[in-house]
Amino acid sequence: MKQLSIFQSMWGMEFDRPDGFQWTLEQKIQKIAEAGFAGVSFDVPHHNQAFVQQAQPLLKECGLKSAFNVFVNSSDSYRTVTQWASELDCPPEFIGIIGQISPWNTHDVAQQTREWMAIGQAAGIPTHVEVHRNCMTNDFLFTLQLMDEVPDLLMVADLSHALVNQEWYLPLSQDAQQLVSRFLQRTQAFHGRVGTREQAQVALSFPQHQPWFELFQSWWLEGFRSWQARNASTPDARCVFVCELGPPPYAITGADGHELSDRWQDALILKGTAERLWEQALSTNTMTALQES
Repeated sequence: MKQLSIFQSMWGMEFDRPDGFQWTLEQKIQKIAEAGFAGVSFDVPHHNQAFVQQAQPLLKECGLKSAFNVFVNSSDSYRTVTQWASELDCPPEFIGIIGQISPWNTHDVAQQTREWMAIGQAAGIPTHVEVHRNCMTNDFLFTLQLMDEVPDLLMVADLSHALVNQEWYLPLSQDAQQLVSRFLQRTQAFHGRVGTREQAQVALSFPQHQPWFELFQSWWLEGFRSWQARNASTPDARCVFVCELGPPPYAITGADGHELSDRWQDALILKGTAERLWEQALSTNTMTALQES
């Protein structure tokens, strides 16, 4: 049966508070495990080799898997990452690349992307590309062109970046929705965050953000349905959804420097939302298949 694996971002467990408060690594992983998450997502090199290595026995003890978001600018830099990552006790289920090269020439970026994918294949680590600002997928339209150039490229959907990049209004236009649908047809993993056309991350519980939360839920539902259909012949396939609510400046703060909402509680809301939408997608796909048979 196709499964949804919900991960929590290690970056999302960090704080940037005026009082310097932080959870210990042990506390972070324990909270993630106790909340029922399936794994932890690390940002490399923000989380360096020593940090990731320190987390390995804790992940293993708690039965947690891992995934990486990796910021790289060359084939050599990615080869270095995959060499040590493949030897970890809990190697990443996949790596989402945030390519630190300029989105200027589609052909050149496509060639580099193919090299990264080949390096990942040689190391036995599925390698995808994340849509993200301040990198080669900064522009959503360029990203779609890159996907056309590399037909076997699968994507990590952090659509808050695409929304801010394009500054789409609500209600979403038909043209904009068609672009997102094209992207979701090639999405292999999802990052859970809700943004607006001006802000990459907003609190889920604030009334003014509900229309945006509803938009993202419609995207995740569509993405789940597409993923399930594409992986119908792979019964043991797992779809990873990462709750990735970052600390300030992603998280909005007040004049006192403290966050305006509880990101951990929002992460749990995202987890429950993804689980509900996954089941809804399964039910809808099953009904569609029965109608067509």
